[in-house]
Amino acid sequence: MKSEPAFLTFAEVIEIHDYQIENFGGASGLRDIELLKSAIGMPSATFGGAFLHPTIYEMASAYLFHLVENHPFIDGNKRVGAMAALVFLDLNGIDFDASDEDFTAMVLRVASGKMLKAEITLFLKKHCCER
Repeated sequence: MKSEPAFLTFAEVIEIHDYQIENFGGASGLRDIELLKSAIGMPSATFGGAFLHPTIYEMASAYLFHLVENHPFIDGNKRVGAMAALVFLDLNGIDFDASDEDFTAMVLRVASGKMLKAEITLFLKKHCCER
């Protein structure tokens, strides 16, 4: 990674959630603020000054994985996790190009516990390119 990545803020993730609920339906609201903070903090987490998720793709997969797994919202967790990963990539100069069907299937595998962060990272690398 060339420079410090642009991470999503708490407010941006809330905005992603609100947009998803307003435009695609579901129950609005936060189930657990601490689980949301934890999920949002994972991509930027460090140990000994080094990122725990050292590449932009690992960071994006951390957003997706932890927002889906932590289930911090009443509804829309899969959508929020998916969109947070894509918005993060876009903010950092990465274009995503996978079919809606392939991306949806991948997110559903994450939600069902059948896909780990390393596999999400590989999927994103395969379907992304730097601008």
